[in-house]
Amino acid sequence: MAAAEGENPPVLVIGIDFGTTYSGIAWLRSGRKNQVKFVTDWKKRNLYQGDKQKVPSAIFYHYMNDENAAWGFTTPREDGNVLRWFKLLLVDEKDLPEHVRHSSQLKTARALMIKANKTPVQILGDYLQKVWKHSRETIVKAEGKRMMKISQVNVVVTLPAIWPHYVRSRMTEALGHAGLLDVTHDRETMLNFISEPEAAALTCLEENSDRPDVGVGDHFMVCDAGGGTVDIITYKVEKLHPLTVSESVKGDGGLCGAIFLDERFLELLKESIPHDIQRKLQKHGLHKIMDNDWEVGIKSEVCKASNSWPVQLPYNGVVNNNIYPPQFSINGSRSLSENKSIKSAFVILVGGFGRSPYLYECLQEAVGSKIDVLQEGGPGPWTAVLRGAVLHGQARSRLTDAITVVVDSRISRHSYGTLVNIIPFDPNEHNQKDRMWCEAQQEFLAVEQTEWFVKIGDSISAYDPQFHSYWQDLTSPGQSIQIDIVTSDTPTAPNRKDSSVKPLCVITSSELPEWNSLPVYTNKDGQVFHRVSYELGMISDGTSLDFSVYYKNKKIATGSVPFDSTNENDSDDVEAAPAETVGDDSDSDFVDDEGQESD
Repeated sequence: MAAAEGENPPVLVIGIDFGTTYSGIAWLRSGRKNQVKFVTDWKKRNLYQGDKQKVPSAIFYHYMNDENAAWGFTTPREDGNVLRWFKLLLVDEKDLPEHVRHSSQLKTARALMIKANKTPVQILGDYLQKVWKHSRETIVKAEGKRMMKISQVNVVVTLPAIWPHYVRSRMTEALGHAGLLDVTHDRETMLNFISEPEAAALTCLEENSDRPDVGVGDHFMVCDAGGGTVDIITYKVEKLHPLTVSESVKGDGGLCGAIFLDERFLELLKESIPHDIQRKLQKHGLHKIMDNDWEVGIKSEVCKASNSWPVQLPYNGVVNNNIYPPQFSINGSRSLSENKSIKSAFVILVGGFGRSPYLYECLQEAVGSKIDVLQEGGPGPWTAVLRGAVLHGQARSRLTDAITVVVDSRISRHSYGTLVNIIPFDPNEHNQKDRMWCEAQQEFLAVEQTEWFVKIGDSISAYDPQFHSYWQDLTSPGQSIQIDIVTSDTPTAPNRKDSSVKPLCVITSSELPEWNSLPVYTNKDGQVFHRVSYELGMISDGTSLDFSVYYKNKKIATGSVPFDSTNENDSDDVEAAPAETVGDDSDSDFVDDEGQESD
């Protein structure tokens, strides 16, 4: 039934989990609380591949022809020109760890990208376009054309928590290329992002919200071990009904997923198989071993009790050297067992790599016998991030009043703030390089100092916004308020702008109060200024930091930046600096109640 005039339209939440090795799309429509559906009937070359909740993140350009590009299960596995690992190409090479930069698989992906004369965003856009075209047909088949037409579509996309901020804009561009920013022509498509570990955690907390062995003060750690990245996130239970949690330990992660284990196994094969046999096998023979012996055999079955695994070759029997279980180094999870102040409940393993029996045993050994490591069987761990994306969209769309999980606060992985000019200049406190004469105040000030709203490790409430008071002196009605939002990844946030301070966005308001109503003052030189006082409010939903500028309780400007999305320095070359001259040749000094000026 179509929504009556004035009523809210039905909502269709679409979750997208673009992974390094596999990707998936799921959806949920109004009236079906928590009933997440998956696209499973992927196009495939072989019947044995069956229906799966995810499809390989792979694309193959036939003669460099975009229209006929094969993707997912339809790519020729034995062909060395199939593009894989291209998710990692979204990150600038200088921001990748050394072991990733020198990976043979990533080098191959980069070479194929250059051969195709495409950018990482274009490749991702081509792939997502193929995936979305098929997924849209599946959703329409299940829900009907009319439901798709009248629905408000909310798209939620997952991103690794450890990635730089700039990846989000690149992902947004690729989504636009794929048609995911204009799903229906009748209504605007809403787009949101969520970090992969938080999406996984939402699924895990939802599924464990009614556990009788969980009490207030207990801690959950969710370890999301995927193809490319491994992330951990830890929550403390604050309340049971509804289950209310707060992030209790700063999240951690790294590029150490299953693909690097895959690569090491391939290297081991090459070391173990005689060269004459390798020449007979060629690349497709090695890929067949990777598929048949490793992917669906050793990798998914190996455990500590395994002594060795024989690998059968089409020539001369078996590999000369047996394959022994790998060695893992578990560090982050030990924080639960070693911190005596933390009352731990359990660790939950999710992600494709999180299904590994061997990883489970290593993790259980690392945290000790007093903490349970939970590992669900079946596809549950593999789809946890994707389901969490849909649950996040369900909550943001207010599709249900029966909230079962509430994330009350989160820990920031960055410092976020703005640049300020401080009056007066103090030679005992400020760097001489920052000393500058202020025409408006007729004294020396310290320019490009930092004022941090949030520092690394700070807890950020999801419901109680922070407010910061400022004022700005204006010389003409045509001027605007401008605030530079910056970030830093250094453990100790700097008190002045240095190379670690990176720009995120600029909040500008041209909607100023009535000019003649503003207070007026005159400096020593007879210059007349109108002063506007305002408040900057900040709040986070875990996906972004949302800023609002208020004048006399009226919102006059907004801005948003990614929150908690990286531990790496961003690569943007944009210069962040106080706006020394906004409008005509006048100072636009942002001054708070204690005399600090922010430009």
